[in-house]
Amino acid sequence: MACLLVAPLLAAAMIFRGGLGAVKANAIARFLLAFASSRGMSEAGALAPPPPAETEPRVAGAVALPRPAVASAAPATAPRHARPALLLEIAERMDGAAGDSRGGRGEGYLEGAVGGLPRVEAGLAPILTAQARGPGGRFDGPGVRHALHRYFVREFGWRLSGLDPLGGSWNSSSPSDVVALQRLPDAVRDLVAERLDGPGFNGGELAVLAWTLKYLIQDETDARLHSAYSLLGLPLEKPVPRDAVQLALNMHLMSHITNKELDDLTKDRAMAIYQNMTRIYPSWGETLGFIGKTVDAQRAAEGADPLAAMPFDAALRSLAAISERYGLWQDRECRGMKGLLLPFEEQGSGRVRLADFYRASLGGQWQFSESLGYLRQLGALDETEPTTPRVIIPNYLLSFANCVGSTAYNDICCISECEGLMAHIERSIAGPSAEPAALESVVAALPSSTVPAGRRPDIVLAKRLREIAAQHEDGRVPIHGRLFAQWMHHAYPRECPYPHAAGATKQVSAFHYVLSGQRHVASRQEMNLVASRPGRRDGPRQTIPWDVHEELVGGHPRRAAHPFGFAAVHATSTLVAMAMLIMGLARMVARRRRMRGSKKMCVQIDL
Repeated sequence: MACLLVAPLLAAAMIFRGGLGAVKANAIARFLLAFASSRGMSEAGALAPPPPAETEPRVAGAVALPRPAVASAAPATAPRHARPALLLEIAERMDGAAGDSRGGRGEGYLEGAVGGLPRVEAGLAPILTAQARGPGGRFDGPGVRHALHRYFVREFGWRLSGLDPLGGSWNSSSPSDVVALQRLPDAVRDLVAERLDGPGFNGGELAVLAWTLKYLIQDETDARLHSAYSLLGLPLEKPVPRDAVQLALNMHLMSHITNKELDDLTKDRAMAIYQNMTRIYPSWGETLGFIGKTVDAQRAAEGADPLAAMPFDAALRSLAAISERYGLWQDRECRGMKGLLLPFEEQGSGRVRLADFYRASLGGQWQFSESLGYLRQLGALDETEPTTPRVIIPNYLLSFANCVGSTAYNDICCISECEGLMAHIERSIAGPSAEPAALESVVAALPSSTVPAGRRPDIVLAKRLREIAAQHEDGRVPIHGRLFAQWMHHAYPRECPYPHAAGATKQVSAFHYVLSGQRHVASRQEMNLVASRPGRRDGPRQTIPWDVHEELVGGHPRRAAHPFGFAAVHATSTLVAMAMLIMGLARMVARRRRMRGSKKMCVQIDL
């Protein structure tokens, strides 16, 4: 009730002080009323928290898991009344930029937040609960960047320019440098920078920033549909036949996949590219089917005839549904590539010899043709044995080599299966760090698409987990640190990527790699040369590299590593590896002796 009374009073006050017009004030009042009614009210007058999601986050390829009980923890978000205040401040600055072409969209921003912000909050909640906080329980720049990046990758498969570290460290840039924010007036960007340079963001403010970025990306997507309508000569002010709308939506996604701006193309040139899309992108036929089904589902949800003419705002709503679902839909291709690589995997390592990788390409799998230099720059290559380079399966799948579609603001890429595993761990631990024993227990019961639940404890992994904890003053393992990410790669080598040290690799699209004067695709002669090398596939899992270098996102207490402890772990690992190597050599010698004995027997029989 308090919010119902405050809304008209706030609008009236804004009119009185001359800061906003009556139309704008009415929009704010409508927002507050709708926001309050959509969220409900707590006894204290703050907006009630959103109901918990019923299932784990939507991560393609992840095994369905029951929701773990969440221990009590500090609230992941600020009091609910703080969120509308920041929203209103951003909206006011958007509309207050006189003469700025990027301004004037505050009303649409507020109206979209009514339904959009609660969904963003629900997706961010488990990430923020497990995110390390700074003074006052707030998130600093690296923490904000880390949380936002993981949210957009986990929910949509979006990697935002300026947010993705691209192989660097999380503190290498500020979230205020995100390219999508360039669509806002400088006053709004200054507001974000001020918050980051000052006290930081609380959870509610971080959710507002996430919603703002999502709104801007959708706004850019809508602008592309405007361009498609203009290119095809379709009117915006009246309904358009369904097949014409379908063509405009197809053109929109074509421009996204080919990284070509429709405004730079003539209609004839655009249609020539469109007719050739199956050769450019072999999965184009399935993509067209996805677009059509999504439009049908959206029209049915609105109670409209799927075959009837569509007004432009209905086309925009269908486009929004396509944009949100496309990343998860196209991730099926990533799972398919993983399935093609696993038969070549060296046992338990999550790695494929480069010779086998190229052999698959020569055998007809067109995807596996990246050059040695490009794979190295992407961090997809393990060169622990320089004479036998190996492709790291999850690193390759999650690299920019497999992103489909690109704009100046974001790329759509494969979704990490490890995100689904981390989501379960975050919900189970409900904090930024945990005791080694607690993590062992959670992971032991946690299956992936290739690792069963209830596996036997691994002595080496258990020791390494304790040594990670020994680096930190509180004796706990930070679950967002580099060492735990590396530990997860050893525990789930086919799902979790190997975390290279910051600066060791650099993610770059094939397009930009070629612009730098290098070849991103190996020649057939190069692939034949590498594929002709003999090799083995039964290497033990302990051959996966282990680097003791730690990197943290937030301020965790830590102390110098104990050399003796690490020496013990490495000694154990080395002894295990040597034992398995000796056993392998012994089996090989015995096998050769048997073969020689059988040959002698054959000779004697022939005589």
